Amino acid sequence: MQRQAHGRYRSAALIAAAFLAIFGLSARLYLLSVSGNLSVGPLSGTGDQVRYQTLAESVFRGDGFTYARQPTALRAPAYPILLAALHLVFGSHYFLAMRILQLTASLLLAFASLRLAKRLFGEEAGLLAGGFALALPTLIFIENELQTEALAALLTGLFLLAALDVFERQKSSPVSLGIYSGLSALLRFNEALLVVFAVAGLLLRDRSIKRAVIVGGIAGLIVLPWLIRNEIAFHGRVLYSTHGGINLLEGVLTPQGRAQADEAPAVKHAVGWEHADIETNTDWRFRFPSEDVLNRQARAAAWTAWLALDWKSRVRLLYSKVVWFWLGTDQLLSTASFAKRQRYLRAAGVIIYWSVLSCALLGWRRLFDKRKDLAWAIALYCFAITLAHLPFVMNTRLRIPFIDPLLVVLAGGGVSALFDKAARLISPERYIDSTECTTANAI
Repeated sequence: MQRQAHGRYRSAALIAAAFLAIFGLSARLYLLSVSGNLSVGPLSGTGDQVRYQTLAESVFRGDGFTYARQPTALRAPAYPILLAALHLVFGSHYFLAMRILQLTASLLLAFASLRLAKRLFGEEAGLLAGGFALALPTLIFIENELQTEALAALLTGLFLLAALDVFERQKSSPVSLGIYSGLSALLRFNEALLVVFAVAGLLLRDRSIKRAVIVGGIAGLIVLPWLIRNEIAFHGRVLYSTHGGINLLEGVLTPQGRAQADEAPAVKHAVGWEHADIETNTDWRFRFPSEDVLNRQARAAAWTAWLALDWKSRVRLLYSKVVWFWLGTDQLLSTASFAKRQRYLRAAGVIIYWSVLSCALLGWRRLFDKRKDLAWAIALYCFAITLAHLPFVMNTRLRIPFIDPLLVVLAGGGVSALFDKAARLISPERYIDSTECTTANAI
């Protein structure tokens, strides 16, 4: 009886995982076919894609990491340099090459999600997590964009897998944590939070200064060339990024960062410039001073803008940011500039995301019942990521690389828990939780 119930549970999980995988792969291949070698896909908002491509053009031409030969640190260096390298190798088809690379990254993320969920919840949960990783609309969407999120999501997934190894002390050295977090920090500036989280976790939980130094040291060595470049290019006035000031200002004036038509004037009124003025290879760039000057100017304007708000407005703003970040309502309410078809697709994606988020909460609860220490670590990670973004722009796109790889893992555990419950109803007197049955086989 027990075997029969577990067999039905396993069959249902396999069918669900297969459906998710087929749906996700079909959607990804369709988007790849219609986007091909276009600079911006037909179902995509422009976003920052053009800016990354402009930087890649500068690198490819031999002008270095510059806009109009003026040094820049507004964007992290890894993605534009990778685009330029693909341009060198694949010629005019380098946009297609990057999309194929990002499809590969998505497949690897699905495998990493499968492994992580299998270790936490069992084999069926792993298969479901891999399916969710392929089918989650946000992860499908970013793969088609010529931006950093798809590669960053893979690095986050690998980071979480390495973090579990360190958390469970399965590996004596947290070298991989340092590698993944260091590479992430070169891909997206805010991904440096992974370094902070890993180091803080080792210090607070394990009281291991040695292991924390290993993580911080390896990540630091990876980022060091970028820091040296900034020291030289900006004569000691920029360390890591010049994006903080304008991001703080946008976090008050245009907190969703949706690049809608009514947003740019607010920023330009405050500081006299916007991204489009600076991130260009035309002579227009020479109308403005060096980025270190602009960064200080934007920071001062951001402070002034925050002080201009009363405390109720500040609370309302922070609350709204959390809602946009976690519920993706920016994709429902701030898409006026998109075509009707895109707006419907984004709305459908948000509704599906809500379903996955609900399953992830079930998965977290299941984990809490079995591994309270690990469940609290995940909750702390989510809280820390949210808190760190509160002063800045907050939207769905910023959440995806940090949170969505974790959500698909927890969702796999949540849905498998529902199948477990169904199997218990079939054979309540003898059924054993599938997690217990599969623990010995976990990777």
